[in-house]
Amino acid sequence: MTISPATQEWLSMLSLWGWIWIIPLIERLSPLKRQAFLRPGMINDLIHTYHRVHLWTMANALFVSWLAAYAQAHGGQGPYLRGALTDAHWAVAFVSILLMGHVTFYVAHYFCHKIPMLWQFHRVHHSSLSLDSFSTSRFHVFDKFLFAGPYLFLVTYFQPDPVMVFLFISFNDFWGRYGHGNIKDPHWLGYFMSNPKFHRWHHSNHPEAIDKNFSAEFNFLDWLFGTAYYPKEGVPHSFGEHEYSNNIIVQHYQPFIDCYHIVKRDGWMALLRKPKPERADDYKAVQER
Repeated sequence: MTISPATQEWLSMLSLWGWIWIIPLIERLSPLKRQAFLRPGMINDLIHTYHRVHLWTMANALFVSWLAAYAQAHGGQGPYLRGALTDAHWAVAFVSILLMGHVTFYVAHYFCHKIPMLWQFHRVHHSSLSLDSFSTSRFHVFDKFLFAGPYLFLVTYFQPDPVMVFLFISFNDFWGRYGHGNIKDPHWLGYFMSNPKFHRWHHSNHPEAIDKNFSAEFNFLDWLFGTAYYPKEGVPHSFGEHEYSNNIIVQHYQPFIDCYHIVKRDGWMALLRKPKPERADDYKAVQER
């Protein structure tokens, strides 16, 4: 399968600049919930968006280019199914890439909420008091690597068509911002995809939605493993942590300090397992006990 250089360039530009500014317009035209456009932490989130956007885009471009060159040079040869997708039909490659992306994201996301050490880094993403498309980029670098690393490893190993990988990455860039957006869309969509309302529950402080809705784009794994929470009525209204800093520099060293305090208080093993609370009144109580 091939796509023209012009199409690749347009998709790259949309990932770099387009969705970041187009989706906020959709939020204003069709809001899921009335909320102010300007909010605390917005400048911080824009810095998150652009301080690494070129790095990640170049890394993806270099990776896809290397993947194409490697597959051509080695013909998909290697042990234990390495390169098994090199000559696969585009439909097989598409399904495989989709499954690799969704399984690795779901598993990484699940453990980021269940393992205290990983949560301290993922907590940065959940710290925003207001959920909108700009808050999509609020990630610790280590947390971002944890999500991307396993997927990139599998794609590198099985070597599907680089064009299909490029298209998936482009769709992932779009849906990541759309799913975090304050956008009203059909309720039925949330039964198939992690639409804004579905993902909004994941970010909420509501006790009934804690550790739910881990999926990225399509949410079949949440329904399959019983981690879906999607009530027909109501929209969550409470998010984030008031005391967590909106400074990107603090957000990148704070998790290490928090891990240190956990070890000092409860020992090293407390970084790996979280005691089950007797009572959960809010999101923070569940995550930090």
